[in-house]
Amino acid sequence: MKVLLVATNREQSPYPVAPLGVLCVAATAKAAGHEVEFLDLGLALAPASALQQALEADEFQVVAFGIRNLDNCWAFAPRSYFNGVQELAGIVRHHFKGPLILGGSGFSVSPRGWMQRLEADYGVIGEGERTFPELLARLEAGQSPEGIEGVVIARKSDVPPTFLPSKSIERLVELPLPAHDLCRYTGYVKHGGFVSVQTKRGCPFKCSYCIYPHLEGRRYRLRPPEQVAEEIELVAKQSNMRDFFFVDSVFNDPRKHALAICAELSRRKLPIRWNAFCNPVGFDAELARAMAQAGCSGVEFGLDVATPKMLEALDKPFDQEEIRIALRAARDAGLPFAIYLLFGGPGETWADIEETQTFLNGCASANAVFATYGLRIYEGTTLAGTAVREGQLSPDHDLFEPAYYLSPGLAENTNTKLDYIARRRAEWSSPVDWCRPVTRWGQKMTVLLNVRPQWKYMRGYGGLMRRKTQ
Repeated sequence: MKVLLVATNREQSPYPVAPLGVLCVAATAKAAGHEVEFLDLGLALAPASALQQALEADEFQVVAFGIRNLDNCWAFAPRSYFNGVQELAGIVRHHFKGPLILGGSGFSVSPRGWMQRLEADYGVIGEGERTFPELLARLEAGQSPEGIEGVVIARKSDVPPTFLPSKSIERLVELPLPAHDLCRYTGYVKHGGFVSVQTKRGCPFKCSYCIYPHLEGRRYRLRPPEQVAEEIELVAKQSNMRDFFFVDSVFNDPRKHALAICAELSRRKLPIRWNAFCNPVGFDAELARAMAQAGCSGVEFGLDVATPKMLEALDKPFDQEEIRIALRAARDAGLPFAIYLLFGGPGETWADIEETQTFLNGCASANAVFATYGLRIYEGTTLAGTAVREGQLSPDHDLFEPAYYLSPGLAENTNTKLDYIARRRAEWSSPVDWCRPVTRWGQKMTVLLNVRPQWKYMRGYGGLMRRKTQ
């Protein structure tokens, strides 16, 4: 079949993210013999016009949307992406008479919400590399796609609200490499982005608010280090790219696999630099040195919280001692690192945030600490149940619309009080900072100067610009 595959994500803060998921699906659809045209709207100046022109320029049998997110997950400045996708769906319905298919992680977290709101014909929940080609094959043969695991049909009344469990792809090594050749990475890198790469899928951790285990499963499915390095080397040579990001839920676990990835990259001596999401589990001096030697230019630690009370409240898989070890290891290896904090979980108070800052003051100093608040509530998570029990959420609340959990102890003057605490440390920033024109100007300058990672010199900003506004 002739397919128009559309990447709909247009979020560019703090930088645009290349559409890895859509490229994965494009590769398997092409391998199955389908003719795929890729339309990336991520950096398009006029996305609606670009889609209309693509539909008018060729005869397609299927149009499919890749939806990366529902919203931006910022409680202090919430923004839904639905209206943008709705406009695109309207253009498809006006200029195209064939089936419209929805997929992607943003679709999978709320398939019923999307199917009810858009005039789509089919949806693909979860991993689409095998499901999508099978759906195309059924449609090409004029057969009903009913019964394909992970496929939902508009006319059916049993579309699940969220997370339809489906059989994961066990051997990722059997999948073709993502169709990186379809993506114009130059534009992404120019605006501060990266080439996205996965080393595995799945997450065994049980953080109370997180949807990674629902989307990718609770077991790790590992890619061979040789295949990961081959993918990076191929993109680096073909596209002359050197900036990569490992977009695993967490790069450093399993530790043995992360070490093997680093060893393979070091062996090939590729002229690249890369960042990764990490947590403190197993992150020690040996791993930090291996990452630095393999070309790592920055680590983003998603701690979210750092006191014993809140680590337990959010079901975090690490403790304070592991945090100390990880941050010291990164510092000693010369790895720039940022810390992400997400306040407002069950029972959290301003005293807990003060304690968090005091604790981190006694650890190796980060290049940047991003402190924010409000936990996005998703159906099927432990946090959703907590919100219902506490009366913050009604049992029938439609979580397609952004809803956030915030501890009652932090509900008054949250922006102002958090910013007051953040100002005590040069490396800390708060939502108030990110609403200032000077911050946006600084971000544009780091992109223009190709500073990687962008937050590398946040201490300088905090020590100068934020002090001036006190």
